[in-house]
Amino acid sequence: MDGEGKILKCNKEMTKLTVKPSSKLIGQHCYEIMHGTLKPIKDCPVVRMRKTHRRETTELQMGERYFNVVADPLLDESGHLVSAVHIVTDITRRKCAEKELQQSFENLQKTLEGTIIAMVKIVETKDPYTAGHQQRVAKLSCDIAKEMGLSGQQINVIRMASLIHDVGKIYIPTEILSKPGQLKEIEFNLVKTHPQIAHDMLKTIEFLSPVVTIILQHHERMNGSGYPQGLSSEDINLEAKILGVADVVEAMSSHRPYRAAHGIDKALEEISKNKGILYDTQVVDACFKLFYDKGFKFE
Repeated sequence: MDGEGKILKCNKEMTKLTVKPSSKLIGQHCYEIMHGTLKPIKDCPVVRMRKTHRRETTELQMGERYFNVVADPLLDESGHLVSAVHIVTDITRRKCAEKELQQSFENLQKTLEGTIIAMVKIVETKDPYTAGHQQRVAKLSCDIAKEMGLSGQQINVIRMASLIHDVGKIYIPTEILSKPGQLKEIEFNLVKTHPQIAHDMLKTIEFLSPVVTIILQHHERMNGSGYPQGLSSEDINLEAKILGVADVVEAMSSHRPYRAAHGIDKALEEISKNKGILYDTQVVDACFKLFYDKGFKFE
């Protein structure tokens, strides 16, 4: 094209695309040929290129076909635009493949969601006293993550981990999970195996890998006093730290067969006095902000 955007020369592919001989194309503006308009289309790369004097690109859909459009400037020694090269590439096959890939991803997401929901129901059937616990923990965990500015992907992973963080309890005898009164040491040690059990159950499911790590670590504590691995500080996944705080707050504020509910004030007092010791400081601060400044409440 010349500096005004009129076609000077074209190849055979352009004549095939427009179904016009080159004699009908030369001397015309590209928008007249490609779009049948009297002026450039919105966001035209040629118009932008003439202003910026650098390569400009865009993608266009024309009917059922997709094109990548490139406008490259040709400048003289003084930097003035002399002419330009306008390249139109058919990317229909690539776009169709991307759509198919997106559809496959969405189908996988639906399958994953169904699997998560099924696991939630299994856990709640096994331990009715914690029915709704995982959903409430998921709500608080996600809101803490949002408050801390985590990405949408991280928040989604936290939500899935929260919804099934107690799935390992299906291997704990019901009489222990529902036992009124204080658990014996051997019984409590058995309950403490549930993160490792969940990890061992789910580790072979490749697309759950980030979720499994969070579940395994959600009872780890900053000073190394947690379980099952005794991790501390930076060795603990941030998402697991968030889930850990949300789990403690919800559990303490709710009724259990071995004790009455402590209430939300006691729960927040627990994470406050152990901030930086058992629980991550930034996570605790974000949790406080939700309850004290933004009126968060468990439904």
